Amino acid sequence: MTTTLLETRYLALRAELSGHLGRLCELLAGCGRPEAAATAQTLLAHVAEPFLFVVVGEVKAGKSSLINALLGERVTEVAPDPCTDRIRIIGREPVPDDTEGTSLVTRVSIANPLLDGLAIVDTPGVDSIIDRHQEITEDFIPRADLVLFTFSALNPYSRSAWEFFDLVAEAWGRNVAFALTMADLASPEQITVNTTRLRELARARGLDDPTIFLVSAVTARDDAAAGGIEALRGHIRAMTAEGGHYAGKLEATRRSALHLVVELGASLATKQSELAADDAEAGRIRNRLQAARQAAGREAEVLRTRVEAAYARLSSEFEAAFAAELTLGGMLGRSLTGLWRRGKGKGGPTARLAELGEAFARDLEREVESIAAQGAAHIFESVSGYARMLLDELKLRRLSTASAAGDALSGQRQRVLDEVAKRVESLLAEGGPLAGIDHKTVSAMDPRAAMGGALVVLGTIFAVSVKSAVIDVTGGIIAALGAVLAGSALYWQRPRVLGEMRRRLAGGGETLRLELDERLSARLDRIFRELAERFEPFFADIEARSQTLAACRARQGELEATLRDFSPH
Repeated sequence: MTTTLLETRYLALRAELSGHLGRLCELLAGCGRPEAAATAQTLLAHVAEPFLFVVVGEVKAGKSSLINALLGERVTEVAPDPCTDRIRIIGREPVPDDTEGTSLVTRVSIANPLLDGLAIVDTPGVDSIIDRHQEITEDFIPRADLVLFTFSALNPYSRSAWEFFDLVAEAWGRNVAFALTMADLASPEQITVNTTRLRELARARGLDDPTIFLVSAVTARDDAAAGGIEALRGHIRAMTAEGGHYAGKLEATRRSALHLVVELGASLATKQSELAADDAEAGRIRNRLQAARQAAGREAEVLRTRVEAAYARLSSEFEAAFAAELTLGGMLGRSLTGLWRRGKGKGGPTARLAELGEAFARDLEREVESIAAQGAAHIFESVSGYARMLLDELKLRRLSTASAAGDALSGQRQRVLDEVAKRVESLLAEGGPLAGIDHKTVSAMDPRAAMGGALVVLGTIFAVSVKSAVIDVTGGIIAALGAVLAGSALYWQRPRVLGEMRRRLAGGGETLRLELDERLSARLDRIFRELAERFEPFFADIEARSQTLAACRARQGELEATLRDFSPH
């Protein structure tokens, strides 16, 4: 196969992989992973770069000397102090050229056939005393196609280097080789022991047959083969021969991209668990609201029963008092002219009915007002208790599931939880069902205009509504009885009048029962709609996150399968 055909196939595969990486960037950004999206963007840019052979290790582990020996000329500085403070990318150009890249990267160009199709990258030490060295090395590793870990042949046990190896080998799945440098300083026994130990450490990390080069830059000045440099050059040439470095580069990039996708899948699974917990919490909230509605309904039933009992007792007393007025003795005690005149003369039955009716209405209003106030207080203490319970649980959930900043989905979730907590707190802020509210003022309000306020206002409107229902019914009954009496005449009509009175009072009791049922139910429904609306942002956020997560997981699964199936060979 010719080089042109190799390059043509490579370009086609590179374009395909670039498309997958572009979708990965969009997916990560859309799923609230900006840092991972930036890494994916780096991988996308990396696909167009030469094959990158990255040398890493501790400060003074001989990285720079190894690179100089490998290239056969002094390209990087070698000094007793940590002299490599930036990433150096060494590539091939016809004319040697040293040009500045960024503040963290220096690009060096030299004419060397070893660099055909690849670039060698010298990095700061992983244990560098300069704080940003490890940071920039970790940022650069995702772009690497082959990583050469350098250790001193005298001591290959550096903790920081092996921790960094774990990041490279496990997190990024890079091709890794090892070099034991400064071999000229170690005894044969030390080389045997340390090479064996290096293999053990590598195998413990999943590399069953690690590639290890024993090198000495000093020895290689006179004999590249004896110094181990020629063996390392051969390894590099083997990787780049017949386009192998093309496939290696695409494969390394694919593995890095797949790692990001798998990591995203794990993150989305965590988010799914968090969402499931929130959905269960939303179910508990709805159940608690339903339980609170049922408890309030029972309190309302007690209130209605007490009002009906007060009405029945006082209407019975009212009926007995008026019946006494229609006895023969009662009538003789009044002016016959005034008593039997059809009009509404002073001292007549209509006037007496008005007096008795006013007393009946006044006593009933006073008693019902007390009953309604107590009943409303019980209802709203119950509602407040449930609301406070829900608020406490919401605050605990907010604290126990606080997410790291920068996660768009969790950040929105935390904002919604904060908003819901504040909305519920505002409903409870006044501190008591009837505190500081004048009944007359509230009774003149449009209840719909007050529904945005605290439970104190709702409770007062509730009590006033109960009292007004009784007053409306009582006033209608008395007016109707006045009309009946005004149309009546002589003593012998007394049975008809009393029968009509009993019928009217009984009908009033039934009307009052229906009116109270309707008003109490309507008021409770409005109160619990108001309370449920305070939690609505939480419910809506769960639905929105559910849809977003479903879309993210579907795209993540599809892209993971695509990257697993992609083959650069």
